[in-house]
Amino acid sequence: MNGNAPEHWPRYRLYGVTLASDFPFANRLPPASGPCDLVFSGGSEETHGFDLENVKPAYASPPRPGRSKPLLSIYRLEDDGSGHGQLVTRIEDIVEYYLYPDRILYRLLEPSCAYLVEIQLLGHVFAIWLESRGVPAVHASAVVVGERAVAFLAGNKAGKSSLAASLMQAGCPLLTDDILPLDCTGEGVKGRPGYPQMRLWPDQAEHFLGHHRELEIVHPAYSKRWVAVDADGFGTFWDRPAPLGCLYLPEMRADGVGSTIEIEPVPPREAFAHLLRCSFIGAAAEILGWQSSRFRAVAQVANAVAVRRLRYPPKRDLLAEVRQAVLADFAALVSPRHNPRTGEDRSAVE
Repeated sequence: MNGNAPEHWPRYRLYGVTLASDFPFANRLPPASGPCDLVFSGGSEETHGFDLENVKPAYASPPRPGRSKPLLSIYRLEDDGSGHGQLVTRIEDIVEYYLYPDRILYRLLEPSCAYLVEIQLLGHVFAIWLESRGVPAVHASAVVVGERAVAFLAGNKAGKSSLAASLMQAGCPLLTDDILPLDCTGEGVKGRPGYPQMRLWPDQAEHFLGHHRELEIVHPAYSKRWVAVDADGFGTFWDRPAPLGCLYLPEMRADGVGSTIEIEPVPPREAFAHLLRCSFIGAAAEILGWQSSRFRAVAQVANAVAVRRLRYPPKRDLLAEVRQAVLADFAALVSPRHNPRTGEDRSAVE
């Protein structure tokens, strides 16, 4: 099999890539047409010739509590001349993904966990593939304000999805939830769109939608729900790249510390370090030899895009106030009277 897919296979557009696949996706992926950039399918005999049991991974994440094997292992295999090998991502003893420039093949090792094939593809695996193509992928949820992307950059359980959902309530379309791929070119930095779906915890879904029990569970071990983003679901979706206008670094105050909302500029050096920490693939980039190109791209983001620290109380009834503070701050940033890096009023300096 090469990177071409049969004409009758469905096409989808996500993360700036046209994907052709015969996989029965449960997620709401935007449809596409025409030539594809990437093919995703089961590997069948093409992946069965590899035995990873006696191969040391180039990178292995720490095992989860109660597990003996890493959640994520990445292997570099020698090319035997047949086009096989190169990069393999393994999720415990559940599923393997064979990554090539124009295709991703999967091999399911544990049939009872078939639901993980899609979850991991749209998360770690796609992020690794993007990074291998020179596209940094960071942990962020982003919406579009005007025609510019406003992103909330943070790790898990830092409130980025809640902040994005709050802005969606005000009419800002969703650009992406959880993974934000960045195009860094001479024309600036753009955020690529994900797909029209969010993952919310039950209490988040109750706050924004007023219900959660009938929503589909993302993963049987967790209570997160899938939330459709469209005219019949929640909010709207922005389906094309958007210039990155600002990166906010959310920090929820500890309970009892105060109810004030603070927004302040982050120096480029600190922004650079935070972007690296919020990379989707973390330390694996250096081990796989991608760090140099990633440093250049991340440095461009840190120097060209406004990065702001957002401190706010962890109270959902105050999210509307946080939203208004963010929108007011961003309006000031994009004003021609303000310095896009610091937010200072240029007219006061001139």
